[in-house]
Amino acid sequence: MLDLNLIDPEVFAVEKQILEGSVKLGELDERVWSHEYLASKEADVSFILKGGLDKWQRLFLDLSLKADMPLICQRCVKPMSFELDETSHIVLFADEQSLDDAMLSDDELEGMLLEKELDIRTLIEDQILMALPYSPRHENCHNIELETVNHDKPNPFAALAGLKSSR
Repeated sequence: MLDLNLIDPEVFAVEKQILEGSVKLGELDERVWSHEYLASKEADVSFILKGGLDKWQRLFLDLSLKADMPLICQRCVKPMSFELDETSHIVLFADEQSLDDAMLSDDELEGMLLEKELDIRTLIEDQILMALPYSPRHENCHNIELETVNHDKPNPFAALAGLKSSR
């Protein structure tokens, strides 16, 4: 496995460096591997980090993540496969005012302050957490018990409708 070290994001972007590797979910921070939706922390997350300059001569980092992550279905509470395929274009800004101005003018912009050191592992963790679905569910759980829940009980509003029509 590639050892994820701190990088100088400015040098990384100016030199248009590329870093590729993979990491197990269980090797990331607890806020990722202990997430309530994860069914297993054994999944491998592959990543590619590229640096560069955009057409406005702003430094950027492009991060691509790919993984087959087992999540817990919130409907049937059984494991399901989730294909993580996330790409982020993060523009680096020297000061907060520049970042704020850019973010106000472009709703789609992902930006961050330029730091002397950037932990790639933290960047990967943040992107995974933002990419997780709000409530992961199978399209169809094929669970007979779930499909029959409350089908044998009368609709309580049907009785109210009967009262309304009898007046």
